Amino acid sequence: MIIFKYMSFMTADKVIENNSIGFSSLEDLNDPFEGAALCYEASEELTSNVQFNAHFNNLSRKFALLSATRNPLNSLMWSHYGDDHRGVVLGIDANVAGFNDTECCLIPSNYGDVIYTNQIPRNRFPTTSIEKIRDSVTCHSTFMDKDYSLYKNSFLYKSMEWAYEEEVRVVKNISGDERTRYAKNFFENESGNWKKEQFQGRPLFCYQLPKESIKYAFLGAKTYKNISRLDVDKLDYDSRIQSWKDRGVIIKNVRQANDSWNLEVKS
Repeated sequence: MIIFKYMSFMTADKVIENNSIGFSSLEDLNDPFEGAALCYEASEELTSNVQFNAHFNNLSRKFALLSATRNPLNSLMWSHYGDDHRGVVLGIDANVAGFNDTECCLIPSNYGDVIYTNQIPRNRFPTTSIEKIRDSVTCHSTFMDKDYSLYKNSFLYKSMEWAYEEEVRVVKNISGDERTRYAKNFFENESGNWKKEQFQGRPLFCYQLPKESIKYAFLGAKTYKNISRLDVDKLDYDSRIQSWKDRGVIIKNVRQANDSWNLEVKS
């Protein structure tokens, strides 16, 4: 199964060169309502908000997710995440990358389709304690059927306004040696090998991909026509593309289909 990630040309070059892809915590995503479907029954001791905040904060510090999609030819996605059609969409083999491995993912990609709704689901989970919330997050790092509803509500519900993204997510444990999202820059855990970097003032957890995980690079319809805006000259651009090919990445060119608003892969 191939999943796709939209990005700028220079980011794609870095991803292919380093053979790693960035995961982000819930609280660092661009939707301020991430996790809103996580809802607990109130009790005399704990309000719903107190339980939600405790669980959300723990989730954000113990796990990170990769936002991908199943469609490399979505014009809106190219505009919003593909540098105005000047960027790249990378096609990643989810099986080779380990993204369908239930032993390494809290939510594998084959369970990670985002669910879009007009109303926030309010299927409340039973009242718990702060200690149990902390323990449940700490103990889990692999996929478990019995807890899928809890983590589905935590990571996979979004407003219908986002449905155009056709998003699929992979959720992994990012606890390092110090058991915190602020662990040392390089660390290894049961989810894989990681490097923590700073990106636009927030932590980005770069997961080391197994070899040959990146199968395709789709070049945006305006990529070649706007080389000067990519901060590279033509020789540098051609050299980078050749380097991708040398690594086994298949290059595909995207263009607008004749007499249509749709995009297609140039034959």
